[in-house]
Amino acid sequence: MDTLSGSSTLYLALERCCERVYKRKSSVLFRLGERALGMFVIFHGTVILDFGIAPSEDVADICGAGALVGLPATLSQGNYTMTATVVKDADLGFLSTQNLFDLLRSEPEVCKQILQIMSLKVSQVYELQKALAYRDHPHHTKHPTM
Repeated sequence: MDTLSGSSTLYLALERCCERVYKRKSSVLFRLGERALGMFVIFHGTVILDFGIAPSEDVADICGAGALVGLPATLSQGNYTMTATVVKDADLGFLSTQNLFDLLRSEPEVCKQILQIMSLKVSQVYELQKALAYRDHPHHTKHPTM
């Protein structure tokens, strides 16, 4: 989850530039493997991110107000790496890939804040990978060389 905590400039810019949408519980925003068309800002409600790793409850991410959902895939213009499902009715903002890039070009402060969020996201993904590797191989230890 990427959040807007402490980023009022970013929050206001996204609120101004996004298309507001309301999604009911159980609505799927996007699915793992689908081409990224944009990102969502959660203004109110809850979205769960399922990364398709079994058992999914170990690595699912629950996102609330202030979360940016689908940002990495939107920036890379790739495919979503998770399925995003609304679990509590949500007031969202949708920002298409083109609108996000236009915003980043026009507002350097917003661009800086997005880079900070992505830097944090990279660290979180690295920690998740380490945790999953340990979960899958808990008895793996280094052997001293002779």
